[in-house]
Amino acid sequence: MKKINKILLGLFLAIAIASCTDDFKFGNDFLDKMPGEDITIDTVFSKAQLAEQFLWNSYSTLFYGLNWDWSDRGNAMGMGLPESLSDNFQSYLSWDNVNKQYYSGKYNASEEGNGSVYNYTLEGSWMGIRSAYIFLENVDRVPDMDDASKARLKGEAKMIIATHYADMYRHFGGLPLIKKAFTTQDDLEIPRATAKETLKFITDLCDEALAVLPWKLTAADVSKWDGRFTGGAAQGLKIRMLLFAASPLFNDVVPYYTAKTYESIEKRQIWFGGKDETMWNDVVAACQVFFDKNALDAEGGFSLVSNYRQSYFTRGTTEMLISTRIRYSVPDYWNANYYCLQSLGSYGAATPTLEYSNLFPMADGTPFDKTIWDKDTLAIKQIKGPGDTVFLDPYANRDPRLYETILVNNVDFQGRKSELWMGGRERGNQLESGAAASGMTIFKFILDRTNATSIGAPAQWPYLRLAEIYLSYAEALNEAGRMEDAFTWVDQVRARVGLKGLKDAYTGKVWTKENLREEILDERSREFGLEGVRLFDMKRWKRENDFRKQLSGLRIKRVYRNGVAVPNRYSYHKFTLFKRAWQDGDGGVKNFDPKWYMAAFPIAEIYKDYGLTQNPGW
Repeated sequence: MKKINKILLGLFLAIAIASCTDDFKFGNDFLDKMPGEDITIDTVFSKAQLAEQFLWNSYSTLFYGLNWDWSDRGNAMGMGLPESLSDNFQSYLSWDNVNKQYYSGKYNASEEGNGSVYNYTLEGSWMGIRSAYIFLENVDRVPDMDDASKARLKGEAKMIIATHYADMYRHFGGLPLIKKAFTTQDDLEIPRATAKETLKFITDLCDEALAVLPWKLTAADVSKWDGRFTGGAAQGLKIRMLLFAASPLFNDVVPYYTAKTYESIEKRQIWFGGKDETMWNDVVAACQVFFDKNALDAEGGFSLVSNYRQSYFTRGTTEMLISTRIRYSVPDYWNANYYCLQSLGSYGAATPTLEYSNLFPMADGTPFDKTIWDKDTLAIKQIKGPGDTVFLDPYANRDPRLYETILVNNVDFQGRKSELWMGGRERGNQLESGAAASGMTIFKFILDRTNATSIGAPAQWPYLRLAEIYLSYAEALNEAGRMEDAFTWVDQVRARVGLKGLKDAYTGKVWTKENLREEILDERSREFGLEGVRLFDMKRWKRENDFRKQLSGLRIKRVYRNGVAVPNRYSYHKFTLFKRAWQDGDGGVKNFDPKWYMAAFPIAEIYKDYGLTQNPGW
């Protein structure tokens, strides 16, 4: 037996038979578990119903982006969230692993897997991959299933494999490529593949799935089968991966880490060995395929929905390409089996930064003037005359996505106005703790924390939605030298929430590839707040300055006149959030290291000596 078996066999065998007894459904009943009787793998593939149930169970291994309970997967970062490693959010949940491992600078290869961003051995990827291969290798012997159904389900199984590899690729780079369900009789010594080989492995699986899957579920099928992979999902995942690969992290004249050489650099496992600008054309071509096929769909294809909340929160919409779910409905805010409501809404696992809120333009799309914070850091005010001070509201009349993502001061909330001022109901009096420590708190996913919104709602994760394809297309077109075409796709995403197109919003601005790139990345932040997009954007573009910069918050105070609080009048005081290990410190002692762009492999996996090389810097 080769040494790889501890991860690739031990984890795989754990679900090979036991999970056959789990019956999972889709639609609103997806992942509502019902007990079944003990059966063998032979009986599973003796009936179509049991074989389908086996595949449905494999779906349960897919990545879910919010924490929910205290299991290894549900509590992946100690109730912290990866997006709090980006510049959009700061964690004030002192006991999460964002603070304990990452902000403190203690994260290393020995710590990897112990509450890290993506657990290489415990996340569920290897189990899901093996389960999908078991299905692929056995479904042909199901007697009461026709060939068309078998082909379709094989496509879904391949997408389960592709999705898991896509997740790991963005964290680790090149990976061991598993192409069957291993047994104890197999030679399991599989070395790490190159970054390009791994990319091709993923995109080939997407292509194979696209060839056999329906482009989109029909309206009649959504209520029963919502959540199953489609051709649109396959092409969408391919686009995500091609965009990541075309970006400078792997595709550059030098590797992202240059302090010293590593085997993983020499073997091209985290670098393509040079810069190939034509890779942006591959993204453009894939996007063209997506929209060509979408236009041919008999029921109108995928489309942006008019209501932004429905785009990320509601199941069965025309915008969702891939969604993942947990097997739990949320009965109340303080329920321990869906703890992210508390970790976000009460403890501050992802507190919005001032820099993030500054990205959201005015309601017509014209840019917000963030220089107001520089003119007067003690209060945002306008002096109209002697003794006549009018305090302005910096959060009035802004992009609707601001209010859907961030709870800011003095907006409608739970049938009243939100109180983010010091001492207010949402803010409290503590300076450096709580969900509103930055003067703002999260609204997205937890909404207003009532039965009318998030409580009792389906716990869906928007893994991939159509707006990402639009903005990926825009980015690739811009990088490929087709800037004018790029505006079209950005502007459609903006139009959904009533914003002007970029050229109309920035009158007189001279556009270049560089400043349009910045605007597209900002648009991705606005559109996908807390959806796991910004951190990968910072990494794939090697945004060292964004990692290093100091982040800010606001302390909001009520305005008093003759000892009485004036209704709807507040002063806004800018302050600096506490520093992270990779941000610039006194004397430059603590600052960013490019090794942070990619995760470390667990040191225990490296020591198994099956060909897994360590990522640079770790």
